[in-house]
Amino acid sequence: MREYTALEFVIYNTVRSGSIIVLAYPFLRDRGRFSQRVTAFLFFLMELLWVMIAAVGQLPVLRTIGFAAWIEIVQTIMLVGLLLFTIKERIGKLLFVFFTLYTLGSFISLFAKYIEIKWNREMAWQGYRWTASVTVLFAICVILLPTVVLIHKDFRSVMGKEGDDSMWRYLWLIPGAFYLFWLQSFYSSEVTTLEYASRGANILYIFSIEASALFIYHMIIRLVLEHNSLMRERAVNHSLEMQVIEYDNLSSRIAEARKSKHDLRHHLAVLETIAANEDWKALHDYIDEFRVVRRLDDPIVYCENMTANAVIAYFAQIAGEQGTKYHVEFDLPETVGIDRCDISVLFGNILENALEASAKLPRGSGIVEIKGGMLNEGVLAFEVENAISVTPEKDGHGFNSTKHEGRGIGTESARDIVERYNGTICFNTQGERFRVSIMMYTDNSLSDKAKENAEKKTSTEVEPKI
Repeated sequence: MREYTALEFVIYNTVRSGSIIVLAYPFLRDRGRFSQRVTAFLFFLMELLWVMIAAVGQLPVLRTIGFAAWIEIVQTIMLVGLLLFTIKERIGKLLFVFFTLYTLGSFISLFAKYIEIKWNREMAWQGYRWTASVTVLFAICVILLPTVVLIHKDFRSVMGKEGDDSMWRYLWLIPGAFYLFWLQSFYSSEVTTLEYASRGANILYIFSIEASALFIYHMIIRLVLEHNSLMRERAVNHSLEMQVIEYDNLSSRIAEARKSKHDLRHHLAVLETIAANEDWKALHDYIDEFRVVRRLDDPIVYCENMTANAVIAYFAQIAGEQGTKYHVEFDLPETVGIDRCDISVLFGNILENALEASAKLPRGSGIVEIKGGMLNEGVLAFEVENAISVTPEKDGHGFNSTKHEGRGIGTESARDIVERYNGTICFNTQGERFRVSIMMYTDNSLSDKAKENAEKKTSTEVEPKI
């Protein structure tokens, strides 16, 4: 028997769906795509649509065919779609937060119904009476709010933070699986939700499942943070190693210069003898040999930024050892709004891939070219081009690795770094060349107009167009 009014029905569904949005706000408030006014309006429309869909599910013809599960799925998809549209964050992270709060909210609804049955059994069986809304609010205050306070630190530690985000493509499946478990538990049995909620043992069972799930989510986030910390330390160590190598290389060059200065009088004597004999070919050969041995053509400094210079110089040494031509026209100032570790990892991954591809070519035919720099204040654009022996396979998301199945780890890491700086990265091939083009904003406060101007300037100054 259903004796609830339309107002009671609307209030209950608004409280149930609105609580998820309100509780998700602390984790997502800094990630909105639109202004707060526009976002609030979109969520108001979502609430209105949510209530309308729930009302459709109350039609007798739909209730007789077990349409409730489909109504729940449609509402879930609608809420997920709204979050993805309004929140600027990794899809995996958004889904992880959503399914965590949604399944927790479902338990709150079940627990609230249990309280309502114990409080006023007659009204509980009448459907969405005012007692249903009161008990839901009570359950939110007693269980949901304290739980959100506990998990707030975990979620805030990963939302909008830098790090390796590739794992979030799969981690959201864990709370997603709990959501499917919840959906199957309530809509696949012959027992109604009211009958299920009336038994205290069932409430304790679902509570244990939710508590275990929250503990698992906590451990996942801790492991993600530890992984990102280790990756960051690894990047720092990698950068320091290359700077040490560059320092040793510079020290060696300085020692060679001192030795050359000391031996200069001997070389001058040889040159005078060759010149006196007018053996011009021997004179040119001697000068070329001296230039190669003393590495006079090798630049010591490629750019002002010490981190980028260390990485570029490190791979220049590798290029020389493997006989790959190495050409650099790159300008990056020492002070730039990019983390040193990100610079090290970004350039390191791209140049490592380029040299590995060039190493597969016959000695002397490989080539790596680095061109670009700061277009204007706050905008960095550059490209790395290298010769290839085999064109890598391409899927819908980019080029696959030539070393293993799927996309390359280094490529995905570079993509993550560029996207963190609101930039773009493009991979393409042209003949027997592979090119990586990158544009990134080193100033997070860069206005949309400045970004538009920067993109126009990039399209005319950097080839290929980024």
